[in-house]
Amino acid sequence: MGSARSGYPEKERAWPARLAVWAGAVAVVALSAGTLVAPGAVAVSAGANSLVSLWEELPEDLPLERSLPQHTVLLDKDGKEFARFYSENRIDIDVDDVSPTFLETLIDTEDARFYEHNGVDPYGITRAFVNNVVNASQQGASTLTQQLVQNILVNNARDETEESVAVGETYNAKIRESKYAVRLEQQLSKDEILKMYVNAVYFGNRAYGIEAAARIYFNTSASKLNLTQSALLVGMLKGPAVYDPVVHPEAATMRRNTVLSVLERRGTITAEEADAAREAPLGIDRGSVPSSCGDSEYPFYCHLVREEILTNPAFGATPEQRADRLSRGGMTLTTGLDRQAMESSRKAVTKALGDKNRAALGVAVVEPGTGHIAAITQNRKWGKGKGATEVVYATSEFQVGSSMKPIVLGTALSQGVPASQRYSANGPYYSPSLDDPVEGFHNYGYINHGSVDAYEAIRKSINVYFVRLIEQTGVVDVAKFAEMLGVTSLPTDKLSGREASLALGAYEISPLEMANAYASFVSGGVVCKPVTVVAGVRSDTGEKIPVPDADCHQGIDPGVADTVADALKEPFKSGGTLSGMGKLKGREAGAKTGTTNDFSANWIVGMTPQFSTAVWLGDPRGGGQYPLDEVDAYGTTFYDLTGSEVAGPVWKATMEGAHKGLPAVPLPESAPVGVGTVTAKAIPDVRGLKVDEAITVLLRNNLTPVINKEPAKENPLYTPDTVTAQTPTPGSSLKYRQEVAITLSAGSDTSISVPAE
Repeated sequence: MGSARSGYPEKERAWPARLAVWAGAVAVVALSAGTLVAPGAVAVSAGANSLVSLWEELPEDLPLERSLPQHTVLLDKDGKEFARFYSENRIDIDVDDVSPTFLETLIDTEDARFYEHNGVDPYGITRAFVNNVVNASQQGASTLTQQLVQNILVNNARDETEESVAVGETYNAKIRESKYAVRLEQQLSKDEILKMYVNAVYFGNRAYGIEAAARIYFNTSASKLNLTQSALLVGMLKGPAVYDPVVHPEAATMRRNTVLSVLERRGTITAEEADAAREAPLGIDRGSVPSSCGDSEYPFYCHLVREEILTNPAFGATPEQRADRLSRGGMTLTTGLDRQAMESSRKAVTKALGDKNRAALGVAVVEPGTGHIAAITQNRKWGKGKGATEVVYATSEFQVGSSMKPIVLGTALSQGVPASQRYSANGPYYSPSLDDPVEGFHNYGYINHGSVDAYEAIRKSINVYFVRLIEQTGVVDVAKFAEMLGVTSLPTDKLSGREASLALGAYEISPLEMANAYASFVSGGVVCKPVTVVAGVRSDTGEKIPVPDADCHQGIDPGVADTVADALKEPFKSGGTLSGMGKLKGREAGAKTGTTNDFSANWIVGMTPQFSTAVWLGDPRGGGQYPLDEVDAYGTTFYDLTGSEVAGPVWKATMEGAHKGLPAVPLPESAPVGVGTVTAKAIPDVRGLKVDEAITVLLRNNLTPVINKEPAKENPLYTPDTVTAQTPTPGSSLKYRQEVAITLSAGSDTSISVPAE
């Protein structure tokens, strides 16, 4: 137990055998006030033994493990706050951070014997009883500890009985409240109770706790409250609505002066101090505490954090638990937000289109190898109404155009098709195995390029090459490879395998997923789930809390990733789609533009080892109905926009600003082993495993299990259905979907079928 604060004597706190008498006295006061009704059989005249029995049978432990609702505070990656939201405006602080003047005013007014009683004050009860008998005005006798009990149960009551205690309007409720208060005093020190109290109580105007009240009414902190401010706030505890100084200044002044008179009578302040304080104005200086993403300097990013809390199992196993966690708050969350990247992208989109353009830009920036979302921006204000939106374009899905082509290349490389593979890239081209448009497949501008390899096809964004490449890889396999990169929006299970348009970006993916997919090309094939929250603590204790797992893992072969990254340098070279825009200043980057059919959207997705950025440009009302055939940008009018004209400069400005002060890190070079002809993975050893386990291991490594019909010879060391041998041998280099033949032990069923993936 802690000792009394300076200036307050603390008497012996041993609990005497007067509990029953005190409990009965509480009932007497309640009844005498004329507001509580006691059941007829529960008479105050009951014997001490029956009261003791009643007392002993009552529950005593409060739900202290559940904190009262507080703020959720969002920090950028450097620890600077950029947003906070809450259901109740409560900012937990230590009692040492509260003005001593306020604490003295509170105790002297509300519970002068706070440091002497054990939760229930028999002297206060007696005083109130006598007053209520002889006077028309009614006095209460609840201690600060009893008031705290009610505040705790207002939010955390576990059943109807505890809800009645929170209201405190029945005899039994008052008895239970007393028992809880006594137990609370046994569990916590006086200062701990005082801390909980000043953080719990309501002061009106959505201000819960003394810190929020100080900010709302006086635009200051709890540590700086003076005498007149303290008297006003303490006076409001009797009725926050009745004594609201904003709505009812006269009533608030009268109540404040009553508190000052109490302090004068107790000798806490002199008559001169009391007179001066009574003459002082209320001094209201309205402050505010940000309460939503709309109040944040980065509202769209804040919204992503809020959605992550509501959907990620790290914050609760069920939607209900996560919603409760968000409502209660009490978390300080560090995010991946990079202010430098955020500001550079915000300036870039504003310079390009302003915030009233009918065309919109959505930008997503991801950190390769971690999944941390560094920036989310768009040229719209947050909110509702004309020119504003609460839709986050970076997480909305749009047709991606030619920015899909590197994913097709990655699929081919993973299957052993080298980047040196050449195809005739002349149009029109009609595929023998894919669905063709009536006019066949053409390149942009109907240009024929002759025989080209993957590098030239990426450099010039040659459509026919990638249609022929997806013929080789298979449409479904490209969709599955995209899924391996974290793309979740493709209808893989519904594809027939004839959809050549997948190679040309006819399917919808969000800018965030595209930035994240490209990030894997510069992280050695490490794929992560994009996340906003990277660390978190409880605001009141500093205890670490679980946060979303980015699940970074080796998603694709490093050689495949390196080769795609190397190929993505090509568009910046002479004759490339980005040669006119030029490279980033002082550093190497890879990127690919995209323009969808009929100019419904423009894209550019590109990366360095430090950042991967996707930029979408379109009309949010629908690109098909509102194409980019005429758009005002950079103070001029563009017709039939492509990705290099507006989206490209936005990407470049974002990336250059984000990288300011960072060292230049080169992109990977192509794989030295024939550019994907053989991957760096090795065939796993499945010998000794049961056949179902072996099949699972092989399928997870994108290998095709084949069971030899002839089992092995009898061997007492192997039970039936065990793998005894495999071909190729373990440790051999593998190719995508390579067959691995396994031989089973004698007595095994070799007719079992291998399940599809």
